Amino acid sequence: MSRFLVPAILIVAALIVLPAAATDGIGGNQGYFSITSTPSGAAISFDGFYAGTTPATIPVYTTAPPQHTISLSLEGYQVWVKSYIGNPLAGETIPIHADLVFIPVTQPTHMPGSGKGYYAIASSPIGANVYFDNVYKGLTPVTVEVSPTGTPGHTIQVTLSGYQDWISAYQGNPDDGQTIQVMAYLTPVTQYGSVSVDSVPSQATATLDDSSSQITPCTFSNIPPGSHSLQVSKSGYQTWSTVVSVSPGKNTHVSASLSAITPDTGSIYATTIPQGASVYVDGVYYGPSPQIASGLTVGTHQVRLSLSGFQDWVGQVEVLGGKTTTISHTLSVSPTVPPTQVPGTGTLTVASNPAPAQVYLDNAYMGITPITLPSVTGGTHQLLIRLDGYADWQATVQVAAGQTTPVDATLVPAAPTIIPLSPALVVLAFGILAVLIAGRRK
Repeated sequence: MSRFLVPAILIVAALIVLPAAATDGIGGNQGYFSITSTPSGAAISFDGFYAGTTPATIPVYTTAPPQHTISLSLEGYQVWVKSYIGNPLAGETIPIHADLVFIPVTQPTHMPGSGKGYYAIASSPIGANVYFDNVYKGLTPVTVEVSPTGTPGHTIQVTLSGYQDWISAYQGNPDDGQTIQVMAYLTPVTQYGSVSVDSVPSQATATLDDSSSQITPCTFSNIPPGSHSLQVSKSGYQTWSTVVSVSPGKNTHVSASLSAITPDTGSIYATTIPQGASVYVDGVYYGPSPQIASGLTVGTHQVRLSLSGFQDWVGQVEVLGGKTTTISHTLSVSPTVPPTQVPGTGTLTVASNPAPAQVYLDNAYMGITPITLPSVTGGTHQLLIRLDGYADWQATVQVAAGQTTPVDATLVPAAPTIIPLSPALVVLAFGILAVLIAGRRK
């Protein structure tokens, strides 16, 4: 069998199983784990993610995978680990208490006149890597010997997977027999999550946070942790809306069941060249193109397509019951007319690579790049540039009255979310491999 067959089988098995294995229990009620310890103040790791220090209450969906790993760590005490099978019922609180075991530490004999000083380095959580003057010294807690007469000044770096690196510089050297205590409190790294959406029927438009749109089934990647709004719409069906909770490093799965709208309504699907034009139907804003406006009464409706730097398109569109009327227009570039500058304002020009990308100024949608924004109030403004498949570009810009401030943003492709293989995936992969080997021997 080819030496490339095993990695290929593992990748195929991961692609088949990963979406289900990484799914949260969104849609279920919540229960809670109340975690305490003696002594308190221990760092909590819940299913591999930092969850604060004891005492703490952790919410869990009743429909989440019913197995959890809880570990507590506190400097000077043994790491406490417990596996819990099951989930709390809706509104139920399950108490978890840990009596931490103290680790007796035999300190080295620090005798004056020995020609040695010491740095005692600890961290929260413990077990972090320690580099002293770029030389690896082991895991925290650890004690490093230093000559009092050596070169003064030292750099200590503490690293741990899932946490930001901790670096500090110390001047001089400890005195003969002196121990300098160093404590590194590590900060968890904010990770992104993802949202996968399917719908009944499929091929609906899913829109996350009123900005990014995809056709179901689909997955939104690199989503910041927290609450996000989700809308799913399709011609002939009522728009479905919910609030999605995203956790770091995890995928949130959402299923939308769309209800058919009555036949006396229809929809308008508007596309433009270039994309990103604001779509208005009867004066109501529906979002950037391509965009669908559903639930419209049968009859004639006024549609306006507006994009900065282009002439507005306005027309009358006939909506038929239970059907979607598609309109597509290539917008004409507006004649270049020097804008009348409002006193006390400046001009902001925004370009991006690649383009076109959506531009938001102080959270207000302004159009797509390249774009010139006249009459911007002088002072500090927040600029956001967004394009599907790329990480959001954000900056604070200073606009001076009577001047033009140029901004040229280079967008970085969004990194894919990497989900570690579970033991179940490894077992499945080896099972598939065994079947293939048996088939080749027959």
